[in-house]
Amino acid sequence: MALPRFKEIENEIRQRIASNTWGPGAKLPSEAELVAEFAVSRITVRQALSGLHNAGLIEKVNGKGSFVTRPSDTPSLGALTGFYETARARGQLAYGKLASVRLVRAPAHVAAALRLQPGEKVLSVATVRYWDDAAVAHFTLMGPEPLMRRLVQEDLETNDAMSLFESRLGYRFKEVAMEATAVAAPADVARRLGVAEGEPLLRLRSTPHDIDDTPLFCGELLFRPDRYAYKWTLTR
Repeated sequence: MALPRFKEIENEIRQRIASNTWGPGAKLPSEAELVAEFAVSRITVRQALSGLHNAGLIEKVNGKGSFVTRPSDTPSLGALTGFYETARARGQLAYGKLASVRLVRAPAHVAAALRLQPGEKVLSVATVRYWDDAAVAHFTLMGPEPLMRRLVQEDLETNDAMSLFESRLGYRFKEVAMEATAVAAPADVARRLGVAEGEPLLRLRSTPHDIDDTPLFCGELLFRPDRYAYKWTLTR
């Protein structure tokens, strides 16, 4: 079934925002200009803009027009964004150390989450995260090599990944899929966290999706349960 015309226009503008054709703070064309571009009525254009406004992608400034909103500095999408910020809010020293950057064949769960072909390669970026000089977590990001190379150039040792994607790489996020479970510590992670191999760790796997519902990367956080607890609230 064909989409209503206003929805097609909304999706087109959404794509321009997602691709940074119209970046944060950019002024959208006037209603009259959009009417001319898409050859539709002003009401149709206003319906399209209303959908974008409700999604938080644009804001209207009286007398000036509509502008692309700026991403939050601390988007609320779980542990991917809040590790450093949570520690700092408690007055604790928080930082990370880059442990490895390597090209690997995507594990099955990564290939499935990122919609890759079996055996396709991804760039794996691992950091060890510290609170008050104690190793608390091992964080691995896996995603397309060009995107991960851009991320590595940013400051992963003091900034949370999701904040970097929004504030420096220009991405917008729609949702993040998360899974929590307990696992036995692999040898390399156990060594980095200062625990015995096989000791239970809390594992959080996350896959953020941009506003076009494209999965960007897979994140895996392995926490020492004696040093960190992850809490969340569900609402309806």
